[in-house]
Amino acid sequence: MKRLFRFLFLSTIGFAAASGAQTNSSGILLDSYSAIVNGKVITIGEVLDTMRMAQERLMAQYSGRELEEKIMEEYGNARNLLVESELILLDFTQQGITLPDRAIEDHINSVIHDRFNNDRTAFLRALADERLTYSEWRTQMMNQLISQLMRQKEVASKILITPFDIQTTYEANRAAYARPERVRLNLFVLPPDTQVNISRLDRRLHDGSLTFEQAAPVGTLQPGNEFIETAHLNPSIQAAIQNLPPGGISGAVEIEGSTYFIQVAERQEARIQPLDEVSADIERDLRRAEFERLNKIWMDSLRSRYFIQYFSHDLFN
Repeated sequence: MKRLFRFLFLSTIGFAAASGAQTNSSGILLDSYSAIVNGKVITIGEVLDTMRMAQERLMAQYSGRELEEKIMEEYGNARNLLVESELILLDFTQQGITLPDRAIEDHINSVIHDRFNNDRTAFLRALADERLTYSEWRTQMMNQLISQLMRQKEVASKILITPFDIQTTYEANRAAYARPERVRLNLFVLPPDTQVNISRLDRRLHDGSLTFEQAAPVGTLQPGNEFIETAHLNPSIQAAIQNLPPGGISGAVEIEGSTYFIQVAERQEARIQPLDEVSADIERDLRRAEFERLNKIWMDSLRSRYFIQYFSHDLFN
């Protein structure tokens, strides 16, 4: 694992200012080629820098060989994202589009406002931590804005989801919108060997002369703050509340030596969610799927128009 920790340490370096002499533990130069897009080189260091946050997440979940495999998989994903970014910038240039300086400055100000609460000192400190000059960071923000605008132009603006699409999806997936019966239950529990006249307590709870709250000193009151699917309840409790209306109280129920009295605080019957209740979620899912489909078509077209070369590296051996 020493190789792994050495690799992980190097991958946290700010590569924008890194020396070409840096290597990872297996001797691979961090400025070695990972990919070339129409003459633009993407280095191993740039890919590792892109995947730093994902790498930290993976380190918390996996170890050993499995961690290495997951990191190599994430390396491929990060490289693909960088390749796509270069393809988008190429297409932007080929189309002869230009961004006014004002648009770039507005985007930069928005990022500083959102990420640093408009604190320029904190912003400059973060640049220093990342070993980035303002000019380098500004270029990154400009490229980010270009990618956003191009995806809006080539993908998002072409998405059209109609009410008929939503209705059709709803009808085809009605089972997915089924909601089982749920209940909120107030429980009054007497522990084993409690010296209480159960019959008298039962009678008083049912005739209204005693409430759960008033009975609490001789047992435990568990208010029902959350809904529970009826099917997930203890079978004895299911049977006891089967025909109870909201507000109704069961008879005494024995479960593992304890005695339960159950009050149905609220009941939600099993139902199919109506279209107007789920239409926003359906539209969101349809838009996401259509975005992915159109984005893939666009990326495939860019890959067919520009030269791309990938280089294989084993980062651990």
